Amino acid sequence: MKKNEEISIEGSFEKLEEILKNMQRDDIPLEEAFSCYEEGMKLVRGVSGAIDRVEKKVMKLSGDGALTEFETDGASQE
Repeated sequence: MKKNEEISIEGSFEKLEEILKNMQRDDIPLEEAFSCYEEGMKLVRGVSGAIDRVEKKVMKLSGDGALTEFETDGASQE
């Protein structure tokens, strides 16, 4: 298991928010900003892969492999 896969999707989004806040600082050195960017991109790739895996599992569970939308409790409310 890769390091990024050990972090939950939600945990990855929280870490990405921290990285974004850090990069928006006026006093961040260029080298640190680049390091943050690299770390953020690794997290984005990890999250993207995790979401793809979840989507494949959902399609598999649907039986015929057809992609169908989920309805949440609040989806039908206007």
